[in-house]
Amino acid sequence: MPAVPFSPAYDAVIVGAGIGGLSAAWKLRHRNILVLEASDRPGGRLRSEPRGNYWLNFGAHLFGDETSPAGALVRDLGLEARPIPGDRMGIAFKGRVVAGGRSETFPLRLPLSLTARLSFIKMGLKLRGGVLRLLDVQKPVGGESPAERRVRQLSFDNDRTLQNYVGPLHPDIELMLRTITERTSADPEEMAAGYGLTSFAQVWSKHSFGRNLFGGSARLPQAIAAALGERLVLNAPAASVVSGEEAVTVTYVKEGEQRQVSARHVIVATQADVAQRILHDLPDDTASALGQIRYGAFLSAAVLTAETGPMPWDNNYAIATPGLSFGVFFNQASTLRVGPRKPGGSLMLFRGARGAAELMQQSDEEIASRFIADLNRLFPGSKAIVREVIVQRWPQGAPYSFPGRAALQPALTRDLGRVHLAGDYLEFPCMDAAIATAGEAAARIEKALDHDR
Repeated sequence: MPAVPFSPAYDAVIVGAGIGGLSAAWKLRHRNILVLEASDRPGGRLRSEPRGNYWLNFGAHLFGDETSPAGALVRDLGLEARPIPGDRMGIAFKGRVVAGGRSETFPLRLPLSLTARLSFIKMGLKLRGGVLRLLDVQKPVGGESPAERRVRQLSFDNDRTLQNYVGPLHPDIELMLRTITERTSADPEEMAAGYGLTSFAQVWSKHSFGRNLFGGSARLPQAIAAALGERLVLNAPAASVVSGEEAVTVTYVKEGEQRQVSARHVIVATQADVAQRILHDLPDDTASALGQIRYGAFLSAAVLTAETGPMPWDNNYAIATPGLSFGVFFNQASTLRVGPRKPGGSLMLFRGARGAAELMQQSDEEIASRFIADLNRLFPGSKAIVREVIVQRWPQGAPYSFPGRAALQPALTRDLGRVHLAGDYLEFPCMDAAIATAGEAAARIEKALDHDR
């Protein structure tokens, strides 16, 4: 009898249903695919919950316009990302909130000593100069592939820390810098200078992420999950991914039982340490590179409020709060403050990096109590309108670039045959990076599947 050709059960299995894995599934939805997610919900760090006219956001919340990967995905799914009307660059320090206007004027408007003011100006000039150099590096190069572009951009000022780059600062200004950079999951003495400058470039850019998803960030993964239906399996952690000549075998656990599926290709859209653990027979340099990726912590508290009228934060979206238990105040109701004002509101209080990791040693109740007490310090009387507080812990909030990180990139982006890596650790960490790398993996699979016909 002639041999029966081997036929894998799926065209592709996608491991991980964060926004990267889900966006890859959306690209490949016309194919025979399976998506495996270890947790009980899709979306990863995209988490929100509806509350009447408002919603509580716990994680990622800033979207680009339709020219960005996330913005295009929002459009394709028929969702609405609304521009944020509130100011996104405020600073609260020693009882004064300074927001609006040019950031160059902040050293003159904040309550600082002359020495601190000069230190702030010096830091601002250094950061502006670095961002200008970065923008030159970020200009498109003809014929360059996305992988080549990432290596070039990750290599920018990757041999020293941001702290080394800016030099000694007045203690008040050092505290401000630390608070601002916590949003990117690392402290100035940990992150590479180029990485820190990239975060400032995104904030200062006229093309920076300035939209919220109406109804909450979770609406995006939920919409993709609904389209996938039974092809998305939750509570199904992958145990191993083994690549063969004709297919890849994925072993996963469901309801306490090990199961196996085969596919022509696999996209591993998990955090780097998970990818290293489940992928077998990786080249040594790739396995080593995955193990060297560093993550910083995020800690957030979603706060539902009973606002009955205008509040002092109505014109603000984000305020850095050096010296408080949380590092950033976010007004999640900002997009709804256009037109007649409805009662209620939604805030998010955020802390990142080492400060978040240290706070995580406390209970949710203790964290919530400290955050609300400091919210009341920031805006006296606000404690009286707090109706609900939910603490969200992200021990691995986001990867960050450190000195020497760029040297790992070739090993992370090499051809792995039927296995494809995707995730925000492959670029500057954000939704767009996860979506873009997953989209590239999906495109490679499409090309290979069409070639095999």
